[in-house]
Amino acid sequence: MSGKIFENLTAIDVYIENKHQKVIKCKGKVSGDEYLVNILFDKDLFKKEELMVLKEEFDLVDKIEETEKAIYIITRYNEYEDIYEHVKKMKITISNQINYSTLILEKINKIKNLPLEIVSSIIQSNNIKIDKNNGLIFTGLIVLSDDKSVSYAQVLKDIANLLHIIFAGDEVRDDKISREIPPDIQKIIVKCLEERYTNFDEILKDLKSSKIYRLINPEKEEGKKIHSVRTNLKKRKVKFKIKKSAIVLGIIALVLLPFVAISISKMIKLNREIEVPTNKEITIDELEDKSETQKRDISKQHDIMDEDKENSDICDDEELLSYFDKDMIESLGETNIASISEEKSFKGSYSLKINNSSGKNNEFLIGLVDLNSQKFDYLKNRNVDISMWVNSNQTQDAVITLKLISKDKTISKVSKKIYVIKDNWTLYNLNINTNAGDYIKIYITPEKISDIWIDSFSIEVLK
Repeated sequence: MSGKIFENLTAIDVYIENKHQKVIKCKGKVSGDEYLVNILFDKDLFKKEELMVLKEEFDLVDKIEETEKAIYIITRYNEYEDIYEHVKKMKITISNQINYSTLILEKINKIKNLPLEIVSSIIQSNNIKIDKNNGLIFTGLIVLSDDKSVSYAQVLKDIANLLHIIFAGDEVRDDKISREIPPDIQKIIVKCLEERYTNFDEILKDLKSSKIYRLINPEKEEGKKIHSVRTNLKKRKVKFKIKKSAIVLGIIALVLLPFVAISISKMIKLNREIEVPTNKEITIDELEDKSETQKRDISKQHDIMDEDKENSDICDDEELLSYFDKDMIESLGETNIASISEEKSFKGSYSLKINNSSGKNNEFLIGLVDLNSQKFDYLKNRNVDISMWVNSNQTQDAVITLKLISKDKTISKVSKKIYVIKDNWTLYNLNINTNAGDYIKIYITPEKISDIWIDSFSIEVLK
């Protein structure tokens, strides 16, 4: 039987070998594709139906065969970087960090009824790959430890370690959690290390109920919080367009209407003919075997998407400037003031930048909320939460300060110490009561000689 398994394969090398298994790297005799043949010597280690779950849950698992002496699991082999190598080389976005964590915890919940030896092996960092499109790939390769037995506490530790790698670029060392990790994720890691989770569902629930997850994946019920910001931006976008040129846009709409209708009709037909992964952009290169008409349809869709992105950037920039009225800020006579920068941005095409060239703990004015303006007058006499995204060319401590001003005097002041991460956008927030105030000044005080960028202010009414 084992001879039949290898009849279309050529053995290249022994990939892994221990007392429980032997993994052989092979190449297809016809296709030339590479495979890993995982031979599990003890057939009683796992039930066959448990191993069949691997075939269902992991795309790289090609087939599973059983002989009188062993179980054979054949997986397709690839050269993609494992997740540890990937995050060591390049900083991944907070959005990808959250998405990777979610995919991993969801996968764990799908295989939670399998033996812990399998679960632990699946979530080892060298068993999770990142492809060229930054997609997450589970190899499905089972590698058993010498003692074979794996405890629930060990799997929790594996999860903590994997989350730490994703968010900090390194493993947990001496049970110390990196300060670079967002507080919500730190709590999950600590609870894993302290074995405070009774099942894997609780971990996923904690992640999806965290503030940072809801920020990246806002739900409908979050409407008056994160989602309200996006709604306001859309309204401002429409208003901006109308002010800019209602007549020109009217003409453009009339001209584009028939083309849009034709494009939609053809795209419906195209979608029936072409299978495209939902997590991958459609590109013209993928359609080389289709007609030129179909290619033009896709190209038109890209043009529309690019135009929409450009308009969204304009809207994001306009929103940022509503917190940074340059004329009003310069009239306040402040010494250290932020400037508009196109070097970095969290959203839109630019951000605000401060340059602390002296290295002193200078306070820089980075924003102003005019409580008497039409945009912000609803914030008067309320307790509000002000948030912003911050980046820097130096990892450092800094302080964000809000000052409530009335008749040119500071009547209230709140400050918060933050930890700014080099070359990484991080969200920070703090609260202030606006009773009797005319406007709020927003400051940041860096600790080191550095440049700091600030973007995407947002305000929520707490009560």
